[in-house]
Amino acid sequence: MQKEGNIVRNVSKSFVTTGIIILLIVIILANSFSVISPNERGVVVELGQIKEGVVQPGVKAHIPFISRVRKFRLEPKTYEVTFTVGGDGAITRDMQTVGATVAVRYIYDENRIMDIVTRYYNDTIIQSAMKDNVKASLKETTGKYSIYELVEQQNKITAEVADAMLTRMADYPIAISQTTITNWDWSEDFDRQIKETANRTQQVKQAEQEANIAAAQAQKLVKEAEAKKQAAELDAQAAVAKAQGEADAERIKADAQAYTNRKISENYSVMKAQWDYEIELERAKRWNGKEVPEAAYVVPGTGAVVPLKTN
Repeated sequence: MQKEGNIVRNVSKSFVTTGIIILLIVIILANSFSVISPNERGVVVELGQIKEGVVQPGVKAHIPFISRVRKFRLEPKTYEVTFTVGGDGAITRDMQTVGATVAVRYIYDENRIMDIVTRYYNDTIIQSAMKDNVKASLKETTGKYSIYELVEQQNKITAEVADAMLTRMADYPIAISQTTITNWDWSEDFDRQIKETANRTQQVKQAEQEANIAAAQAQKLVKEAEAKKQAAELDAQAAVAKAQGEADAERIKADAQAYTNRKISENYSVMKAQWDYEIELERAKRWNGKEVPEAAYVVPGTGAVVPLKTN
């Protein structure tokens, strides 16, 4: 029985030893290889010293426990810092203290990965420098404007802060893609002033709108009056034209009647002359050396009876 127990114990020890060996192998292998993803770059550090250049994506073998691969993700990051209205706020040109929230979007410069390892070691140092430079850029730019101009020209001021950040962070191994001021903050007193100014501005705009409406209505009345005046003038012109036309018509009618009477008179004169001629001709026909006795003479074609005188 004792012999069998020894065998069991030996077998158990053998399994434990084998398990420990396997575990050690796994640990060693795990620390001998590093996987670098496509959006990462690596640097092999051995006992505090850089052994080679930037390691590209893939599997990288290195000495376990002695060396390791520091990885740097090449993806955009956002660093946001808030400055309160108090002691760390910015001073405007008119000596007003303002606060702001500034967000900086950046990415590691792949061509300067080695600088990150040798000069800055980790992202904390870079972000600390970024905070200082954001504050300096904000204060420098804000000091050029009054607090009212900050309200009116926020886009312009944000652009100037962004340009200042690019200049100040040019020596760091990052590429800044965007700097934005997401929020401005100022004292409650100035906030009330802004609201009062906005109310007054709104009142002025409302008064201007009412004045414009009144002017438009007055202009409308003027145009309507002008239209009525033009209509009345047209009506008067039409009445004058009508009267003139009627007068012209009466004149033409009178002229026609006068012409008719004139023609009748002329015709009568001609007819009378014709009658006298025919009478004289008839008397001449009856002449026998003596006066023709008085007789009646009927004018041919008329039925008129004309007496003939004789001596």
